[in-house]
Amino acid sequence: MSSALPPIGPQVRPNGQLYQPRLLGGLEDLAFLRDARNHREHVLLVGPPGTGKTALSEAAFVQDAVPGQHSGLETIVGTASTEVADFVGTFVQNPATDAFEWVPGPLIRSIENDVPLLVDEIALIDPRELTVLYALMDGRGELHVTQNPALPPLKVGPNWFVIGACNPEVPGAHLSDALLSRFHHHVEVTTDWDLAADFGVPVDLITVAKNLESRKQQETYEGWIPQLRDALAFAETSRRFGEQFAVAGLLRKCPSQDRGEFAAAMKERFGDHAPLSLGTRVPAGRR
Repeated sequence: MSSALPPIGPQVRPNGQLYQPRLLGGLEDLAFLRDARNHREHVLLVGPPGTGKTALSEAAFVQDAVPGQHSGLETIVGTASTEVADFVGTFVQNPATDAFEWVPGPLIRSIENDVPLLVDEIALIDPRELTVLYALMDGRGELHVTQNPALPPLKVGPNWFVIGACNPEVPGAHLSDALLSRFHHHVEVTTDWDLAADFGVPVDLITVAKNLESRKQQETYEGWIPQLRDALAFAETSRRFGEQFAVAGLLRKCPSQDRGEFAAAMKERFGDHAPLSLGTRVPAGRR
């Protein structure tokens, strides 16, 4: 590991899970993200769901959390219907007084608390709505909230920057050139299968996933591949309910259009199983 940035080491995420740092161009990923924050170099994380984009972002800044105030990071999860108001906030009627009160959104909270902003699924948001970030990301560093004229211009502090996370292959994903150019670093996030093994994921499932990834690189497979989140869920389900139940559940989780090929790949290691589904009612004696 490069000595350019001192490593931070494993961190416990807000959900209690331990995050194990990974290498990124010879640097520790957590140290890299914190250094990017210190230089306000916005970072775009791309990769399939479940590879650890959110986990990395949370772990990098969890040590800056202030109990009762913030977790060291503000997050917004984007959809096709996300609007500027979802970023900055809106007026909400108080049922006790019938008065409309201003409720700040995650963008304003991130500025007020001087913490990074994670825009998850950023590629699903209409690019026109993301222009609210432009002036903050390109050096001007000041937000004018037109939705609430009573608010003064908000200036970002030294700890504010943007992390974008997305799966560029999901239907409807799009990032404008104007936004892409504002991200100083673009980082691909893939599943660390060695880490998965350390966490108890069965070798057979890891082999299936690696084989499918190899086929995808060779352009002989275009379907679904389980990632770290799926693999960890498989391991836990297998521990509690047995391998057959876990295999059936994973087959059901696979998108229907890819299930045939994925089931064939799983069959080589786990045998023939049907996707998880409800069966007949439980016999009276087993209730």
